[in-house]
Amino acid sequence: MLTNKQIKLINSLHSKKGRKENDLFLVEGEKSLLELLKSDFTVDFFLLNEVHVSLADQISQQSKAPIYFLDAESIQKLSTLVNNQIGLAVVQQKKFPPFIIQDRYTIVLDGIRDPGNLGTIIRICDWYGFKQLVLSEDCTEFYNPKVIISTMGSFSRIEFTYVDLPTFFKEHPEYKKIGAVLNGENIHHYQFPDKGFIILGNESNGIREEIMESLDEQITIPAFGEAESLNVGISTAVIADNLKRFILS
Repeated sequence: MLTNKQIKLINSLHSKKGRKENDLFLVEGEKSLLELLKSDFTVDFFLLNEVHVSLADQISQQSKAPIYFLDAESIQKLSTLVNNQIGLAVVQQKKFPPFIIQDRYTIVLDGIRDPGNLGTIIRICDWYGFKQLVLSEDCTEFYNPKVIISTMGSFSRIEFTYVDLPTFFKEHPEYKKIGAVLNGENIHHYQFPDKGFIILGNESNGIREEIMESLDEQITIPAFGEAESLNVGISTAVIADNLKRFILS
């Protein structure tokens, strides 16, 4: 039976402060729960709708974590989502080893504030096989529930780090710093270097001036219509697709 202490814990994980103090976060919804089972994250406990017997069976076969059952209304009250009558899990935040760049190219985010955008970018990284993500210290929190649900389970396959970007770039001088801007070289004609960082900036202001001054090269997704700009998640997908074709060519 779920205790009052556990209920308070779940509610505390709705806030960044609570997640930081407990080193825990919430995974919500059936898709994310099933993806969680494939990962190496440690689950403290699952909370499921008592009518979803088949889901409970799947989880119990793949995880030793306790499972508690509640009715749909009670689960909804504990969830951060507008509509979640399936269940959730309380999960331990992962402690990564010292961050070492593994691939020729890494996506770097500068000041991304919207949780939905970050979640989408994480999912795109997973789709295109980018296993690591570098974030400036003022990017939104990786374990924000809106980020986690937006990834559709991809959060479990991406290693990430929050850094001071100028310092990070100085520590990796061998990687070209390539910024996505509105007036750079057409990405369709751009010749990618052997390895580099693809830098995408804030939804409203783009890449901050301090980072702009350190860029080696600038690229642009060409417009064929009259829209003012692209969403940062869409931009990430277009650039990732072009980059992947270059790598595979």
